[in-house]
Amino acid sequence: MKKIFLALIISLAILSCDSDNNDSSDQQNLIIGKWKLSSISVNGQNLDINACMLEQTRTFQNNGNLIEYFWEETTPCTYNTSTIQYTFNNDVLVSLNGDEVINGMPFEITNNVLTLNTSTLIYVETGDNIDGTYPQNQQQTFTYIKI
Repeated sequence: MKKIFLALIISLAILSCDSDNNDSSDQQNLIIGKWKLSSISVNGQNLDINACMLEQTRTFQNNGNLIEYFWEETTPCTYNTSTIQYTFNNDVLVSLNGDEVINGMPFEITNNVLTLNTSTLIYVETGDNIDGTYPQNQQQTFTYIKI
């Protein structure tokens, strides 16, 4: 009886480890691709964003590169592209910009992913390595649609 019980416990431990790895891998695979900005909100209130901002995209690649296509905030709409690094683990998405170095370290923004599925990515920008954690009333929520 003890052998059966021990075998059952070992089997459950192995299955739970496999499940965790698959969830992480599935989540990692879901973020890969091109995402187009849909909305930005603060404290549940949508910000007014113009057509130029709505053309912004983020492309997450398997190799840890994040290609940002962003509006330069000039009129008419002028865009730029940059490639930075990202990590994504346990619903925490961190972008690392080596072109902006702070105290010898790349500028780093931390985001908590609220929703990630085949069509929608929603995350809250929670802080950076200069200002630390942003006050709750200043945290922006970004919504992207996969294209």
